[in-house]
Amino acid sequence: MQYQSLIHQIQLRYGNEILFSKDCEQLSVDIFEITSIKISAQTLRRLFGFINDGVKISNTSLNYLAVYCGYENYKDFIKLYNDNTKIVDSKDIKYIKLFYSINPKNPSLDENYHNASKNIAKLLLRDNDLLNSTSTFLAKNKSAQIFFYERFPFIDGLSSGYSIHLSKYLKEKNNYESQLFGMSLLYFGYAMSNNSKRSDVLKLINAIPEEQIYHPFPLARKFASNILEHYLNQNEFELEKWINLSIKEASNISKWKREYINFPYFQFILADVLNLIERPQEASEVLEICELDYKRLPDFSLDEGYIEALDLIKAINLFQLGKVSESKRILNRIHSKDIIFIMHDYFQIQRLIIELKMIKTKSSKKYQLKDTELNRLINKTKFYFFLENF
Repeated sequence: MQYQSLIHQIQLRYGNEILFSKDCEQLSVDIFEITSIKISAQTLRRLFGFINDGVKISNTSLNYLAVYCGYENYKDFIKLYNDNTKIVDSKDIKYIKLFYSINPKNPSLDENYHNASKNIAKLLLRDNDLLNSTSTFLAKNKSAQIFFYERFPFIDGLSSGYSIHLSKYLKEKNNYESQLFGMSLLYFGYAMSNNSKRSDVLKLINAIPEEQIYHPFPLARKFASNILEHYLNQNEFELEKWINLSIKEASNISKWKREYINFPYFQFILADVLNLIERPQEASEVLEICELDYKRLPDFSLDEGYIEALDLIKAINLFQLGKVSESKRILNRIHSKDIIFIMHDYFQIQRLIIELKMIKTKSSKKYQLKDTELNRLINKTKFYFFLENF
């Protein structure tokens, strides 16, 4: 297909794959919102091959699309894209495919394999070209479905390109739990980037039978999705209903999912979304359940950064409750680099927001530096939710 490199860059900028003709309508809106330039859905359909009427894409349209992707014009895009596009080493691709051809059979190998998978996930999530070259294979491979997509969901990238790869996973693994897992992450990416597609995805989420869900992570994401949706829609009745249902579930889940008593996945996600919508009393109630029902066991292995992320959730909650000194005490012991790598930027944004609120003088150098870093991270992740809600 002509203009393949431009199409690829447009999808990365947009944060989603253009799979259907109707997707061009929303892409046209996104282009206008970002550049104030109108590119018709019909022009985009020609570019993506949905229309083949012999009409060429004008140079003006190509220039505007290059601007949308962050370049000065189309000529600038061609030069810089070709200069900067790295040739992926075929040996790296071969190594990744070979690694995921191993299918761990026992718990001890599972843990070693998990740790090795974490290092590969870090490599893939740092290298867009390598991920682009392997994500179709990863989505089809049964080991990679678990040890890449499910063990290391890339929260930081959900609004800025990773959803393209997540969509591939959803096409290949279609049991109820996997669909809820993937759909809920897609929803979160749409919600955090103020994308109107979120409401359509929520309908799919709520249609999935809940009795087929066994892990607290996807189940918690379902509750969090509904809470966030009704908050954004300002539907007070539904919001209160889902908050009450979720707190009830948070109180009971450890009793019927005993294998997950070592880390409060459900409460972790729920307290975080309650922080997002600034419901500190309810978030505090959920965090109290964490303290009462969960303990770390000596032989339980947990990835570095989850406990630190949970501590940060507690610090945010304390700040929202007006307990600033207690919040500062927790913040002082957490280093940003210690937060789990798949959601580091997401939590760093929230940390910066409360730290900025703690600084009294907005003209101070400290405030300006933190504010600059906050805006950099929001633009990097496209989590525009934070711009509009804080």
